[in-house]
Parts: sequence; structure tokens; C-alpha cells
Amino acid sequence: MTISFYLNGQPVEVDVLPHRRSTDVLHEEFGLRSLHRTCQNQGCGICLILLDEQPVLSCLLPAFELRDRDIWTAEGLALLKEFGDIVEGFGSVGVRPCPICGPARTLATEALLRRTLRPTRQQAKDTAASIRCDCCSEARVISAVLKTARIREARLHAQ
Repeated sequence: MTISFYLNGQPVEVDVLPHRRSTDVLHEEFGLRSLHRTCQNQGCGICLILLDEQPVLSCLLPAFELRDRDIWTAEGLALLKEFGDIVEGFGSVGVRPCPICGPARTLATEALLRRTLRPTRQQAKDTAASIRCDCCSEARVISAVLKTARIREARLHAQ
């Protein structure tokens, strides 16, 4: 079946078999290397995408569910000014996610900040805990998320 959707702001079309997962289609058909296929059972969060601005684990999403939706991956987010806020926020507190979890942490942080510019510590904790990787301590990621929120708010108010 042929499905159409928006991928990182651009209209795309692809032929998919009903049993294929979104992770596989986005990785193989569009060359998106930020999507890692590690656990494939909702265990790690590494395959996170934004689906209509909501964080979704693409390993659990049948590809046909992408039809007529708006999908963002780390590759697309990296082209937006919002990405700079996240890089600055994480860097300012010394958090350097590894190449495996970094894209998902970036998207999870962006999803939270699209919902609220002033996340609570609990919301930041939930965001940090949604991606399972040992490269960064959860406490430092929480600090990075909260710092990113302050940077984003300051940038938006300065405009």
C-alpha cells in the first residue's frame, strides 16, 4: 500500500507492507539514522519520533499509521532553531548524550517544551526517564531539560 505523510516538514510518499514497523520504514526507506532499532519492544525509547507533536515509539507503530500524519525525527529537528536551545541547554550543564540515545533525548525534550515552556521537575524527570541509556545520569538529564526550558523561554521572550 502507498501512504503519504509529512516527514520533517516535507511531503513524502512510500510503499509499505502492512506488517512493517515505522522504525524500519523511516530507517530503510528514508535513510534516517537517528532511529535506532535496539529493543523493538518498548523497552528503551531510542526509536522515538514525534507523531503530530506527540512522542511515540516507532518500533511499536505499524508503518501504515503514518498515513496523513506529521512526523519529525532528530534529523528534521536539527534544522530548526529549537535544536540550538537543546544543544545549549544540555551543553551548559555538561550533558553529552551518546549517539544512540542523543536523538531520542532531543526529541523527548522538544516534545515536552512544545507542551509547556515551564515544565515541572516531575515532567523533566518523566522526560529523562523515557529514554533508557546509561551514558548520562538521570539527575543531570533532568537539569539539562530544565535548563533548556529556561533558554527557550528567554529566547522566545527576547523576540
